[in-house]
Amino acid sequence: MRIERQTGAIALAAVDDLLQAVALQQDHQPLPDHLWLDLRDGGGPGFVAVTAHDDGALIGYAQGSRGNGSTAAAVVLAPNAESPELAEALLAELLAGVADNGGGTVDWWVAEPSQLHETAAAEAGLHRGRDLLQMARALPVGTPIAIETRSFRPGIDDDDLVDVNNRAFADHHEQGGWTVATLRRRMAEPWFDPDGLRIHDRDGRLAGFCWTKLHAERRPVEGEIYVIAVDPDFHGRGLGRQLTLAGLDSIARRDVVVGMLYVDPANTAAVHLYRSLGFAVRRRDRAYTVELAPTAS
Repeated sequence: MRIERQTGAIALAAVDDLLQAVALQQDHQPLPDHLWLDLRDGGGPGFVAVTAHDDGALIGYAQGSRGNGSTAAAVVLAPNAESPELAEALLAELLAGVADNGGGTVDWWVAEPSQLHETAAAEAGLHRGRDLLQMARALPVGTPIAIETRSFRPGIDDDDLVDVNNRAFADHHEQGGWTVATLRRRMAEPWFDPDGLRIHDRDGRLAGFCWTKLHAERRPVEGEIYVIAVDPDFHGRGLGRQLTLAGLDSIARRDVVVGMLYVDPANTAAVHLYRSLGFAVRRRDRAYTVELAPTAS
């Protein structure tokens, strides 16, 4: 087996084949959107990629992508090569790469963590960090929506949406610190639909939005509340609930019968809101975290 940190162009087709094979097995994409976009675009500052080959076949891939004050990491193992030893080897080389790039906080995100992940994290010196709950419910909801929303206008709303996003997620590692370029990378994805990005205006400003995403690769097709944000100036007015309903209505109008979202269980107000709207927990994801010192020069 050969573990290598990639310093040049990555064989994207081989990595994509591995990602698709794992997605078919696990029924979800093994790389979060922001990591996939960083990989597809050739890697930005702080990007680290590590591959594992056995007899010429790609059996593992690890990636770190810098976000808002941290590096988000993922480790992907081929379905026939899952082992704590392989995960540990990939993770160790990935962390060494992050340290070489200046260190800092690393969050290794794992969907439905198992003992394999617990073992690999412990061996690498990571500890349990944030959890994320995946919650889902059947559609349509049938509850009236008390606010008006409109479709996103590409090229017109971009700056305002990024501003609201960054104000709403100022301290969030993955969702905060966006630029217009960050937004437009997602707008270039085949799933993007401006009608599925619902905007609420109030007092002549963009007050909040609910961005939805259809997962056409799933059976049945599912609609995700991908990002929901309310400008802090408009907190306390019930907009979170109404924007969620508007997003779910947008999903249902496209003949999708399952809605889902992710929420931090520490955000008890949001969890309570989603439970009150009929959502139930379907899956728990976890970040394993470490603070790395820069590699000594």
